Amino acid sequence: SGPKKIYICAEQGKGGKRMASAKEEEELLKYFNKGSAVSRDIGDEKRDVQDNNAGVDWQEVIFNSLAVLGVLSALLASAIEDSFIVSFVGVICMIAAPAAAIKEIKLSDMESLRELMRRMKGEVKRIKNGNKKLEKENDELEKTIESLQEIEDSFEKIAEKQGQNVDTMVKLVEEFKKVQKEIEASIEAQIVQDLITAITTADKDGDFDVDEKEIAQLILRLDAMEGFELNEKLFREKWKKTDKSLSSILEIVQNLMDANVPEEENIFNIRAEHLLPRELRGL
Repeated sequence: SGPKKIYICAEQGKGGKRMASAKEEEELLKYFNKGSAVSRDIGDEKRDVQDNNAGVDWQEVIFNSLAVLGVLSALLASAIEDSFIVSFVGVICMIAAPAAAIKEIKLSDMESLRELMRRMKGEVKRIKNGNKKLEKENDELEKTIESLQEIEDSFEKIAEKQGQNVDTMVKLVEEFKKVQKEIEASIEAQIVQDLITAITTADKDGDFDVDEKEIAQLILRLDAMEGFELNEKLFREKWKKTDKSLSSILEIVQNLMDANVPEEENIFNIRAEHLLPRELRGL
């Protein structure tokens, strides 16, 4: 299908929904695609671990064989030697041998899970580095705003003293609006990135499933974040319809990218203007 138009819910006068500019659309798509890649990587790595655990290695064969041999030996000894001590030791052996075999299988599974967790930590680290880069860009934009504010003050003084042409002031305001749009695009991209980061770190126990306790903690974290409004009721309804996996939670973020979703069905309503410096609000 063709490219989707992105609409951003932002306060304009009495409120409304505006269509994102080409640059805003490009930024949002870039960062959302990164989040989708993370979701796909999580699913792929989880399937890899399951495939690796599907077979039985030689160590498991040996331990299982020894467990079976131990149980058979205990049964044979109890049948041949009619002694309480022999029977007691045989029962202990029949319990200990299978337990040791099961323990070995669990230890083998843990090694695979550790490797998967190592990969996941690498993804989280990469996302954090991306956030730091966005913060640095935001700081640079704030410095630019301060410089433009000084320019505006200078023009106001000149206009007061010399009756400067009104057209010049209009152009200056238009320049400010342009800067505002660029900052909003950067902030909206950062909001999407923060959403993805919060969701990927919601799985506290590392089982790649988000249970009721984890989803409650995730909702609290999302409510505390600035720059967007969360429709908690709709978010929970969407979550209950999924398989509760981490990948399915990430797919819910696609709600941001679908221009055909009615406003009342939006899970995340971005309010990027709330994060703008006070000087640029309402321009």
